[in-house]
Amino acid sequence: MKKTLKYIISGLLLVMLVYACKVSYSFTGISVSKDVKTYQVDYFPNNAPLVEPGLNEDFRNKLIDRLDKQTNLTQVKSGGDIVFQGEIVDYNVEPVALSSGQTAAQNRLTIAIKIEYTNNKNPDDDTSKRYSWYHDYPASTSLTDIKTGAHEEILNVILDNLFNDTLAKW
Repeated sequence: MKKTLKYIISGLLLVMLVYACKVSYSFTGISVSKDVKTYQVDYFPNNAPLVEPGLNEDFRNKLIDRLDKQTNLTQVKSGGDIVFQGEIVDYNVEPVALSSGQTAAQNRLTIAIKIEYTNNKNPDDDTSKRYSWYHDYPASTSLTDIKTGAHEEILNVILDNLFNDTLAKW
């Protein structure tokens, strides 16, 4: 009897905590207001000093795919309740570790994307931020050999951080 009472009280406390904090839980971690029904993803121009062809479309498509899979929102071309826009601002490869002969032992590919998030239903959520991430690889390996996997890894981390800042509000 004591054990059952303990579980009932724990359950009630949990329910009260959720309602008191007005926390919305979802299995994806994304919490979108019920009045937000649509999203819009604008074209992301590639304005990096070193332009990687197609990277802007890859990022835009990954963002749309993530929104489709992790939200119940509908994509629109204009007038979205929430809007993602921005630009690729950096695509850079540089040595990060030197060998004993002063040659690069490891290189780092860094991608940076400036993103503006607009919530037309709640302007207090609007934000503009630069997101960047990197992938290290051996200098003996060509960038073309690791590019696909590196782009995938970098863009996924950037999208995770973007979603945490905008839709999950972590």
